Amino acid sequence: MTFRRDLIALLTAEPRSVSSLARDLGLKRGDVEDALRHAIRSARAAGHRVEILPARCRACGFTFDEHKLTKPGKCPACRGTRVYEPQILIRSK
Repeated sequence: MTFRRDLIALLTAEPRSVSSLARDLGLKRGDVEDALRHAIRSARAAGHRVEILPARCRACGFTFDEHKLTKPGKCPACRGTRVYEPQILIRSK
């Protein structure tokens, strides 16, 4: 429970990516992604507003689905591998 609260606290300070959170917490990206999905649901249930800036291709500007929290491998439009990671921010009520 405390871990998810820590995630919410980190995300209220500034927008963060899954890999940035994993690096700071010393965990694997997959572990952070699972906990983050639950933390986002908890934050929304508590009345907080969750903003997700979706992943975007650096080459062609293709914007990925907002539900994908981890960095995609390739852009489906141009097949480029230079992709910005999605950023998550939680705003207090």
